[in-house]
Amino acid sequence: METYTADFFDINENGAGITRIDGMVVFVPGVLPGERAEFAITEQKKNYALGECLSVVRQSEHRIASICPDEAACGGCSLGWVDFDMENRIKANTVRAALRRAGLSDVPVEETVFAGERYGYRNKMTVHFDPAAGVFGYCRPGTNEVLPFRGCALCPPLFSDIVKFLNDPPQLAKPLSPASLAVRSASDVITVSLSAGAWDEDAADRIRAALTERFPEIARVLVNAPDHRETAELLDRVAGLDMRYSAEAFRQVNTEAFERLLALVRGETEQTSFRTAADLYCGSGVIGLTLAKANPRAKFYGIEINPDAVEDAKKNAARNGIGNIRFFCGDAASFRQRFPLSPDLVTVDPPRAGLSPAMRRELLAIAPETVIYVSCNPQTLGRDLAEMAKNGYRIARVTPVNMFPATRHVESVACLYRAEDQTG
Repeated sequence: METYTADFFDINENGAGITRIDGMVVFVPGVLPGERAEFAITEQKKNYALGECLSVVRQSEHRIASICPDEAACGGCSLGWVDFDMENRIKANTVRAALRRAGLSDVPVEETVFAGERYGYRNKMTVHFDPAAGVFGYCRPGTNEVLPFRGCALCPPLFSDIVKFLNDPPQLAKPLSPASLAVRSASDVITVSLSAGAWDEDAADRIRAALTERFPEIARVLVNAPDHRETAELLDRVAGLDMRYSAEAFRQVNTEAFERLLALVRGETEQTSFRTAADLYCGSGVIGLTLAKANPRAKFYGIEINPDAVEDAKKNAARNGIGNIRFFCGDAASFRQRFPLSPDLVTVDPPRAGLSPAMRRELLAIAPETVIYVSCNPQTLGRDLAEMAKNGYRIARVTPVNMFPATRHVESVACLYRAEDQTG
């Protein structure tokens, strides 16, 4: 196997260092810009090659030791081996690369925005159950193999302590045949949820008693089996709002960074004037409520397909005394059928799949002057922005937001204006 030694000048969105050999671009995972490394070519493509790092001859000042002993096996802290400056650079590169592949190389991409701590930030942990060993843990990437659990640096230490407690002795949860365990926190209240395969009231009572005796911070222990359902309500303070969530409802796992994202969205809306606005994929209502509170003279409409989330959103509006927003249950792609109006501003926060073809058509038909697109997937963001750009929208800027430190995941906030509207 032929080996090479070269200097690396950049890093791509997957954390692979970039160098050139005889004019050919080579991507080598685990190598940073400024490093000199020995590597072997593992795969030759038409216009580039892939390599495997054999040794780092000269290390970058951005290389650090990961604080997680299971990083390689678990894959959760996928950027835990680089410092924070390099992590944010990689995430900005991720967004730029996705836009470039979508034909949007000229779109301005801002520097990565971050707020809060790099570790211990998650308000939710989900681990899976190994029925043979009777213990909970994370799965090896791409498999159902449950790894031995030694803790998770991305979550508060208390979360790891709860999992370790249930794993020792390892048979405490086994009578319930659980599939997974979720630990959640909101306003310093902890809930623990077990997804049980079979209902066993005695086993559930034993787990409740053991957990609440050992951890008085736990407010509720929920056990949900096919023939038994338990629910709870979480209250949290987000961006100055008192928010209610069903325990199973989606909410962002990094509250402090999410507040920074909301501030970005609010700041983008300050660049334009509007009288009516629609929050599509509104979930429990936090984006729409944030904007409605900041713009009391405007009328807001939120639409969400999940009926439980819509009920949460309505209660959140009432709890916060925000009367200029109405929430409705339905497919966001049917907005015009439900509302005989054309909002000046539309915010969208779709799942990782991005906007469906029907939703893209609907958004172009609504033709708002301003679109604020919150994305958790740069690839689908690029696809959707390219479609908008082909149909009369100017993309003013895209701002990466580091919502998930020490991982490769990145959120983005994109601001678009109808081409004939020169606001912003």
